Amino acid sequence: MGGIDKEQDICKYTDNMAEQVHTETRTTTHTQVEQRQSMLSNVLAIIGFIILIVIVLWGLFHIASLSQPWLSSLFKKAAPALTVTIPSNAISGDSITVSWKYSTPEKGMYAFLYQCKNNFRFETTGNASAIPCGAAYAIQTTSNTVGVTPTLSGTASTSVPVSVIFIPSATSSKQAQGTATVVVHPKVVTMTPVEPAPVTPAKPVTPTPVNRGPADLSVSIISVTSDGSGNAVATFDIGNVGGNASGSYYFTAQLPMNGGYTYTSPVQYSLAPGDHIVNTLRFAQAVSGNVSVVVDPQNMVSESSESNNYTSQFLNTPYNYNQPYYPNQYPYVY
Repeated sequence: MGGIDKEQDICKYTDNMAEQVHTETRTTTHTQVEQRQSMLSNVLAIIGFIILIVIVLWGLFHIASLSQPWLSSLFKKAAPALTVTIPSNAISGDSITVSWKYSTPEKGMYAFLYQCKNNFRFETTGNASAIPCGAAYAIQTTSNTVGVTPTLSGTASTSVPVSVIFIPSATSSKQAQGTATVVVHPKVVTMTPVEPAPVTPAKPVTPTPVNRGPADLSVSIISVTSDGSGNAVATFDIGNVGGNASGSYYFTAQLPMNGGYTYTSPVQYSLAPGDHIVNTLRFAQAVSGNVSVVVDPQNMVSESSESNNYTSQFLNTPYNYNQPYYPNQYPYVY
């Protein structure tokens, strides 16, 4: 019995050892497999990470190559700008100065340009030459300034954009342009009130003493003329320079005609003191000689002076004696 128990113990021990060995073998085998799988995962992760880095680097390089012009323009120095300075307000007819700033090593010229507006134009200062609107007007200056005169014929203010353009000599270079705006107002004419001149009181008119003396008829020749055909005109004045009415009168005129002629007027109306009447005698076949007029008052008791009742004047006529004589051409008076 004792031997059987020992064998059983040996068998149990043997079985326990076998199980332990088998367990250790399974444990060891399982651990190695897990280590291999973990290593493979790490390798794959590393490879994937490397591939991802390569993709990211390639993408960044491609993006950098595409954005190179933009980046270069971002960091590229900006071209200098052309700035224009002009008064914000101007009065029509008053000269203003347009100035500008622009720095460039290129050779070229400047031009002046403004927008077309109704009833408006710019003129050059000095010679008042009109500058056409909407067209580049070459500026002959080296001081980057130009004088212009706005001219507005309307009654409302107008806003005018003004530009200065740099035109390079090289056709491959770009132009530069600057713009400013000026508001042009119509010229207001200020009327200065004129003070009225002081009124000097009029001096009282002293009445002319009335001549209460007798009437006095006076006669004077104004003119005597003749043409080449022997037609003559005698003009004379008869007036009353006395203090009373003259009463009716008549006058006689000696006319230088072929054979002589005496003209006797019909009765003339009375002349009041200071009255005058101008008489004209026209006659043909005139020759050189004296024209005389005598005034003869009628029914006049007395006259203050009779020395002025007679007058005469010489008539010099280029009469053509080859002209026929017409006896019926008598003088007439009006």
